[in-house]
Amino acid sequence: MTLAHLREDASSINIPKNNNAALRDFIADVFIAGSGPIGSTYAKLLVEAGFKVIMCEIGAADSFRAATTKDGKGEAFIPGAHKKNEIEYQKDIDRFVHVINGALSPVSVPVEKTTADTLDPAAWNADLTKPPVTNGKNPKQSVSGNLSGESVTRGVGGMSTHWTCATPRFHREVELPLIEKDEEKSFQEWQRLYDDAEKLIGTTEHAFDQSIRHTLVLRTLQDAYKDSKRVFKPLPLACHRLANPAYVNWHAADTILEHIYCHPERRKRFRLLTNHRVTRFKLAPSGEKEHTIGAAVVKDLLKDAKDPGSATSYISAKVFIVAAGTVATPQILFNSGFQTRDENGDVTPDSLIPNLGRYITEQPLTFCQVVLKQKLLTTVPENPYNLPWWAEKVKHQETHHPEDPLRFPFDDPEPQVTTPFSTPEQPWHTQIHRDAFSYGAVAATIDTRTIVDLRFFGYVEPRATNEIRFEKDITDGYGMPQPTFHFFLSESDQERCNRMMADMCDVALKIGGFLPGSEPQFMAPGLPLHLAGSVRAGLDPKTHVADTHSRVYNFKNLYVGGNGVIPTGFGANPTLTSIGYAMRACESIIEKLKAGKL
Repeated sequence: MTLAHLREDASSINIPKNNNAALRDFIADVFIAGSGPIGSTYAKLLVEAGFKVIMCEIGAADSFRAATTKDGKGEAFIPGAHKKNEIEYQKDIDRFVHVINGALSPVSVPVEKTTADTLDPAAWNADLTKPPVTNGKNPKQSVSGNLSGESVTRGVGGMSTHWTCATPRFHREVELPLIEKDEEKSFQEWQRLYDDAEKLIGTTEHAFDQSIRHTLVLRTLQDAYKDSKRVFKPLPLACHRLANPAYVNWHAADTILEHIYCHPERRKRFRLLTNHRVTRFKLAPSGEKEHTIGAAVVKDLLKDAKDPGSATSYISAKVFIVAAGTVATPQILFNSGFQTRDENGDVTPDSLIPNLGRYITEQPLTFCQVVLKQKLLTTVPENPYNLPWWAEKVKHQETHHPEDPLRFPFDDPEPQVTTPFSTPEQPWHTQIHRDAFSYGAVAATIDTRTIVDLRFFGYVEPRATNEIRFEKDITDGYGMPQPTFHFFLSESDQERCNRMMADMCDVALKIGGFLPGSEPQFMAPGLPLHLAGSVRAGLDPKTHVADTHSRVYNFKNLYVGGNGVIPTGFGANPTLTSIGYAMRACESIIEKLKAGKL
């Protein structure tokens, strides 16, 4: 869609009315697409500042946490809770793998290998001249350039309903983005944002302090590397241990939304529309240099199922925020006509957001599982670190379960250890722990107390040629432009991957032997689910989508959020940094709204 067409389309906008029946007379100051921890951060801060907020989520609300309202007069059911808080998964973490797999939808599936030469000749078989295009199947996706493990979660809370809750800070020299021209000023600003973000999401390094396995792994690795400068420490996690120390409450979007749902007055200023697809944005008529969004075009998917053709509506606001994930955020903006490409796939000069989907990054991932060394486990009854709580746990297990050869509690919390990203020695992030991912479940015949997972996450250099493109003639399962990945590692990326694998093997063998079937391996590209850079924020509009307050360049009232905003290559988990970006953006939005500039 050309700029002339966009301006012509803008003439049909009627501001400030909307025609969404679910909103009745609720006229919002702010519209948010996406309900994950970043969208929730935007909502929390803007509602607290006194503004009315509408949040749209394409998926359903399927996990809740009950809490008492602050006035003590009622009960609030907060959506977006972590599903791992269910008792059954706390008792058996490997069963949670199936929950994660059920929540994930693949982004782009090549169809080059869809034929089956052993199929009954009378049965239908795929003809590659007309390949299938359902549910992410993408005939334009090359196998070699794909992020085959990349998936999305649709639902209130997004991936925070099943994430690891790891919230490390970025390394200053490599990972941390520049948000001020002066590097020292930028760093100090990040320290402030990180402090606030950790407080909001509830980061701690102490929830596993009284775990025998955690302490054993941590101290063993600290001793093994004591002659080097390498640091081993507890992994920063967004969680807290409950009164019964066998259980942990894992934090998610509900931890943030609680600040709205548990305050009756704030709750009046907030609306959450689930099963609503944000299709596109429409420009408002404007004589200014900067473009202005006039309305969001949304589709009620449940209503469409019952009464097709009547489900589309328009929602107006003063500010529009897209925090729908690293794939869906640029997808919505592309579908709005803000980027166009010619027949060769090149971005056209008249695109409003030329860098949309470009410079993406994703982390190479190595993985293995080890069985703890015999000599380590035999030290458990000896209380090698002379810790009173350790001795108490061993005594309790020996008294109540004398038949147990391991001599420590069945519900002893898992290890949660990291050796942080460091340069030039180990420029990768590590998680030495036991947790559920979409892979790595341990067979029921194995005592999982003896198993430790190692996951090492590398970084890649942002390059313009690594990108997500959106197809004009193919749609995904939700009727939006199909994403296609073009992603390759540079030579330096490849060299770091080789070093990272060697390092993981070295660390692993310090604590155990490889579990058969889970020997050291590289995982499928995209499997970390830490895709970033698709709407990157930075100081230079020539190479970025948004400024360092997350406002899209050339737009007055359009903001972005999520991991897609991060412009750097990074190995650490990105959520804490993305929350920091949202907090910084909110400060700017609030200031402008109060001054009447939006």
